Amino acid sequence: MSICPPRSLLDTALPAPPLAPRTHVGFEQRVLTRLKALGLPSAACIVVGFSGGPDSLSLAAVLARVAPVARVRVSLVHVDHGLRSDSAADARTCADLASQLGLPLTVARLPHNFVGRHPGVGVEEAARRERYVALARHAQAEGAQLVAIAHHRQDQAETVLLHLLRGAGLSGAAGMAELTELTVPWWGSAASGEEKRVSIWRPLLDESRDVVQGYALARGLSPIQDASNEDRRFRRNRLRHEVLPLLRSIDPGTIEALARYARIARDEDGLLAELAAAAREQMARGGIGLAIAPLLEEPRAIRRRVLIDWLDRLGAPSGVPLERVEGILSAAERNRSGCKVEIGEGWSVVIRAGVLSAIPPAHQIQTGEVTSTEMEEAH
Repeated sequence: MSICPPRSLLDTALPAPPLAPRTHVGFEQRVLTRLKALGLPSAACIVVGFSGGPDSLSLAAVLARVAPVARVRVSLVHVDHGLRSDSAADARTCADLASQLGLPLTVARLPHNFVGRHPGVGVEEAARRERYVALARHAQAEGAQLVAIAHHRQDQAETVLLHLLRGAGLSGAAGMAELTELTVPWWGSAASGEEKRVSIWRPLLDESRDVVQGYALARGLSPIQDASNEDRRFRRNRLRHEVLPLLRSIDPGTIEALARYARIARDEDGLLAELAAAAREQMARGGIGLAIAPLLEEPRAIRRRVLIDWLDRLGAPSGVPLERVEGILSAAERNRSGCKVEIGEGWSVVIRAGVLSAIPPAHQIQTGEVTSTEMEEAH
């Protein structure tokens, strides 16, 4: 007598495309479980960032497989940065792959001068910013609830290491979350009034790179191989090809350990964020001010978070350098009325009568203030 294993939901609900080998059915089931946990309404749209590379191809393929079960639709977006001579050919290949998957594809071509719109950052970061703008615009046009990105466990490990190298705190060590609410654009130099609120979903974040990339191959799909991923001038590529292999030679569980560290850091970061938010409510003065006396009663870790959260809510430039935050705290400890700390892009924080006030570029006061340079010299 033969004993057949129980048929999965995917086996009974999806006659096409052909089933992946049994070793990959678990991958499909896990993605389906994560998708259903989102509680999306029927016919909701998910926009997928689709480079055509191994990761995004597997994401598109697995979502094409499970979306009918969850009763949602999938729309692919390929962003052509125009940085390589073969980028137009990649866009055509993406169209062929989308056709094989039976999914609609939109190609967003960036203007040639897009890097110049992001002074002070490298090509890689400028491209990432523009990519998210394109995805957010398409999501808005589609009325989409989610933008899905194909980050997996190794991407998480690389992100944690990158943030640690920059001297980030717990928020950086927390890496990426499976579901993130993001305002695009998020950088301070972007034009106001163009912001779009999107949900970024990373359903593959707890999957290994081998499982993710093996799925597309098992489905008979041929991904695009981007030569720029081998370019070791980029810090992330050096981590991927040099640092992580070395760490794994010391401990084979390095990637899993870094991903676990990110989960722990995210939980602890969330707790600190809640404590800081509660403290900030007690310090708020007149909508834009922050009382110094109660601020200084908090532990230093909470003080930093209160300041960062306060500035973020006022629309100050994102990513205020830590030395500027520490400069504000030092000025607050001295409580010198008129002391001004510049925080970037024309913004500053001024002390007046025991209250910190954030001053945007259009309202800078030119008299009666000690500049951040003078404050540092006094410090």
